Amino acid sequence: MILYVKEEGGYKGVYTRRDIGEGSIVADLVDGKLIQKPTRTSIQVGQGFHVEDEIGSCINHSCQPSCEIRSFLVIALRDIGEDEEVTFDYNESEDEIASPFKCECCGKMILGKNHERK
Repeated sequence: MILYVKEEGGYKGVYTRRDIGEGSIVADLVDGKLIQKPTRTSIQVGQGFHVEDEIGSCINHSCQPSCEIRSFLVIALRDIGEDEEVTFDYNESEDEIASPFKCECCGKMILGKNHERK
């Protein structure tokens, strides 16, 4: 497996075991549990569909993410170095955030796409 979960300061994150090239599939979430309502750890994979996945549940938000969600795939937006954290922008992928929070990098509330358009 090219990813691993690391815990630091009481928070989990997903990191790479090797370099990953831009456009590569970083993770496949197809084997996760499909649910209809978002949870704090789910990832939206389609309109009204979310997936709970062991690795996916630990991928953190970033306003300058290394990846994006395309259906059930986590795709590298740029080259990602070995031992670098895998992140995606929750406001780009999620319609609604089950547990909104204040972003540490920009200070904005992370609420989901539906709130960003307002």
